[in-house]
Amino acid sequence: MVMQNSYIWFNGEYHRTDSPVLNTGNRAFRFGDALFETIHCYGTEPYYLDLHYKRLTKGLQILEIDKPYSLSQVKLSEVITRLLNKNRYFGSTRVRVSVFRNDGGLYTPESNSSSVIVECHPLDFKFYHYNQQGLMLGIYNDIAKPVNILSSVKSCNALLYVKAGLYRKRNALDECIILNEYGRVAESISSNVFVVKKGEIFTPGISEGCIPGVMRQVVINVARSIGYNVFDDVALNTKIFGTCDELFLTNAISGIRWVLGLGGNRYFNTISKQLSAELNRVTFKELI
Repeated sequence: MVMQNSYIWFNGEYHRTDSPVLNTGNRAFRFGDALFETIHCYGTEPYYLDLHYKRLTKGLQILEIDKPYSLSQVKLSEVITRLLNKNRYFGSTRVRVSVFRNDGGLYTPESNSSSVIVECHPLDFKFYHYNQQGLMLGIYNDIAKPVNILSSVKSCNALLYVKAGLYRKRNALDECIILNEYGRVAESISSNVFVVKKGEIFTPGISEGCIPGVMRQVVINVARSIGYNVFDDVALNTKIFGTCDELFLTNAISGIRWVLGLGGNRYFNTISKQLSAELNRVTFKELI
């Protein structure tokens, strides 16, 4: 939803959110030649910006897009803070940073120069929101995610996730598991996947084709800091869903979301609930 009198930041200038700032030659529109980050902010502070910035920079290198001069980590932090102030969004807010290769060329670009758009949208919850009602999941089998150098890029070419989202909607599910080309667990539509079995935590390795989620890494660190064994470089067969004790999802906006069921399987939420509380305590320690 577009907020009245809200603003975006585009290449150093503020524009009304409903302003037509892109043209039909835009390469993100034409070819998905772009990538993005979504960042949880509270007050006017972006959280875990160092991890987001590292992933964004690596993605630009993979896509061979030149990093714009305005996209140092310090500058990006300043831009986000100023935009949040300008929009007067001081609660939990989703910020999206999109970087796209500039116009020119067909499949082969004329240059590798780039532009940046920063948007923000207020959230209807505070801090990281742990869902009170467990999610119901399914497995999306129609299209597998390839495992290659592009697997780790948070690209604006999201047709796989769109198709999985349509499947989710048709089947009245809350989320879907996406499988890689080997038939193993990669991720979900918008999150990384974790399972708990006999008190130990497992999540697919980056080599399995998942997005290297910022919250994935944060939750791994938090879990290890309070004594859990976390195995973060494993291959997970879908059979694990029939034998694990807990299943939960992580992303940068919501933090941790617990899963109640997948197919005929039902799960507890003891460890995911503990991790969510610890995640909020660690992240927002001066506010909670």
